[in-house]
Amino acid sequence: MSLYQYNRKTIQNYLQKLYNSNLQRSYYLSDSEIEELISDIGIFKFKGYTYAFKSNLFQYSIDDVLMVYFFDKYLSKLLMDMTSTIETKLKALVVELCYYQINRLHRGHPQKDNPFFYLIANNYKISNPKLKGASLQNWNTRNTAASNDTYHHYGIYYKGKYDFATNRLHYLNGEQLIHTYWDINYPPFHYFIESATLGTIIYLIKYIKIERFDLEANIARVFGVNANHFLPYLERVNEVRNRAAHRERLFNRSFRTVSRTAHFLTLSQNLNNHRFMDVYMSLFFMLNELDRYVDIRGFKHDEIERLFRDFRSDYYIQIASKRLTKKMKQKEFKKIKNFILQGMI
Repeated sequence: MSLYQYNRKTIQNYLQKLYNSNLQRSYYLSDSEIEELISDIGIFKFKGYTYAFKSNLFQYSIDDVLMVYFFDKYLSKLLMDMTSTIETKLKALVVELCYYQINRLHRGHPQKDNPFFYLIANNYKISNPKLKGASLQNWNTRNTAASNDTYHHYGIYYKGKYDFATNRLHYLNGEQLIHTYWDINYPPFHYFIESATLGTIIYLIKYIKIERFDLEANIARVFGVNANHFLPYLERVNEVRNRAAHRERLFNRSFRTVSRTAHFLTLSQNLNNHRFMDVYMSLFFMLNELDRYVDIRGFKHDEIERLFRDFRSDYYIQIASKRLTKKMKQKEFKKIKNFILQGMI
């Protein structure tokens, strides 16, 4: 094994090395403005964007590298909105479908209209199911608040409205439960879902099964995807959400693949199935917004052109980039737009 050697870089030395490698200087920003931007971004993150230009560095400027970074910044904001909308749709379906199922159980069934059914072990496809992480800790009853003005987690707030011990005795008496914790004020299912993380939602979709009702198969049907191929769609949404939330590179990364289906399959036949363009289209598919496009050309003309147009006109991106996105001439913007597109497909 080789030993990692850390070599500290200053922004000035790093930039000079790039310029010595024939990356052109900025046409729009001063050296001090460039240094301030890279200081905010961080050399390590910025290096990931310069690496995309490695094969023909001399054809581009530091402005181009920054434009790609700020495009990704804009993209992350857009993807957070799209994946949050999908998450909201998933949560609504999980509650609606599960409550419909427990409502239609026969009279006298111990789980009929039982809002705590998700704590019963038999309602999962796997042995020893576990709920953990932030979704559960939201309902912790240990009050660490310093004053009444401090935000109280759900567990503290709802403790005044009900307590799990009473509900456990009423709804879950005699049932074999999943592992539970004494300091969690387990809420009714719809409350739990509302505050759950996307990872927990995917876990429940994957494993909940009430009698013959399989949650994953029923939600997959709503999205028009075969149940055997649906989980990768959910995992892709989570992957995109996490990368966007942590501001990782997006435009030229590889993503997990999904089995294309229905109109999504028709439109995307000539696309690489693990690049961003396919990811972007799959999100439109899950949002039921693809049917208005006859072919990929229509999608690119509307959605991809809008993506770049809105990026360039975004006020907050203009401010963050010291108005570089607004200052750049149209010819140069078209050049870097084409560079980004090549990374997306």
